[in-house]
Amino acid sequence: MSDLTALSAIELSKTITSGAASCVEVMDAFLDKIETLNAHVNALVNLIPRDECLNLARQADAASRIDAGPGWLHGIPVAVKDLSRAKGLATTCGSLLFQDEIATYDDPHVAHLRAAGAIIIGKTNVPEWGLGGHTDNPLFGLTRNAHDPNLSAGGSSGGAASALASGMLSIADGSDMMGSLRTPAAFQGLIGFRPTPGVVPLAPEMDPMELGLVSIGPMARDVADAESLFSTLAGRAPQTSAHNPGEPLLAGLKIGWLGNAGGQWPIEPSILRYCEQALTVLATAGAKVDACIPHQIADLWSCWLTLRQTALSPGKALYRDPSKRPLMCDNWQWEIQQGALLSRDEVGAAEQAQRAWWAELDRLFSQYNVLIGPACQVHPFTSADGTPRQIQGRALDTYHRWLEVSLPASLGNLPVITMPIPGLSPQHMTALQLMMPSGSDQALLSVARAVENVLSRTS
Repeated sequence: MSDLTALSAIELSKTITSGAASCVEVMDAFLDKIETLNAHVNALVNLIPRDECLNLARQADAASRIDAGPGWLHGIPVAVKDLSRAKGLATTCGSLLFQDEIATYDDPHVAHLRAAGAIIIGKTNVPEWGLGGHTDNPLFGLTRNAHDPNLSAGGSSGGAASALASGMLSIADGSDMMGSLRTPAAFQGLIGFRPTPGVVPLAPEMDPMELGLVSIGPMARDVADAESLFSTLAGRAPQTSAHNPGEPLLAGLKIGWLGNAGGQWPIEPSILRYCEQALTVLATAGAKVDACIPHQIADLWSCWLTLRQTALSPGKALYRDPSKRPLMCDNWQWEIQQGALLSRDEVGAAEQAQRAWWAELDRLFSQYNVLIGPACQVHPFTSADGTPRQIQGRALDTYHRWLEVSLPASLGNLPVITMPIPGLSPQHMTALQLMMPSGSDQALLSVARAVENVLSRTS
């Protein structure tokens, strides 16, 4: 039998449904891979015991003989990002504060995974409270890049990315506020899809201020898997794009290329070069690519700082508790400290700036079908060095300024998907991020399948 862990989730589903492999055989294969790799990669945490996993797989095999229509994830092992609840498992958020917090219920999208037949076997590692774009925390430690253990896995869905890229999972969920799906996907050659916020239901505490800055979505090895998992996370029947992938969908497609935003974003030159080479391939397939510098791009950073700190302000209660503050990481404390200084007028000004960005996006999407930018500003960096402090000689003034390319989509409430650029070494991995208007999730996935088809032929 071929390596079951190398199959796409869709292929794995068909293998189980056809009877070519049992759920127990599938579980065994993934557990073997996990036992071989996870101690070194450290992508999966809070794993349930092997015998319990196998018992759940046996139950799935028995159910498949009774149930005429099991869900497409029936019998497939899945681990949930450790910012979300899965009943019976700890939800630690990478923090010592929550190491003993056992979930008594599933978050909405996790319930959808179970309803589709997934077997939840554990959690995927995150930076503390999901902050910083680099997966390391005081509870479980550093997650390593699956392609090169010396490199960062990205974050905050770094555990998901490393588990996928190493074959310990076939698909994974993730969440994205400031590139948390996009950065680790770009660092490890994967698809990361941030849907329009609200399409996949959120637990209330993930967006307590109801600002719409957070979205839950899929991470996968190809667009087809991402599309099917997106439908499941949203509580819909799986579907695939109506269009056949390839050049016809790209013919005449109008692309606005953001580049380095007219110098606003410091970016490693090789990233721009690889992205522009990929865009040349898309142009050869019929797309029309034009440079595009949005008018409001320079205003997004200050707007983002204010809204993000507002979104994180419910952490004030923990910060004020003298027994808990020492257990909060420096980045988390800084966000709360800065948020406490904000005035109502400053928050109102940020909301006005966001509305101006929405208006600018309306203008841009009247000219272009898709906006494309680099998915990251740096290549995967050495984990031991920590997050970047400068790019091309430009000092970075915050711990997350190197993630600034995520803001056009995050502030615009746009669906956005990362498309890896094939053929790059682990040290040079990067990706394009494709954006379309809010609510255009399915159309974006159709375009992504066409882009994937064309780019794959250049590797």
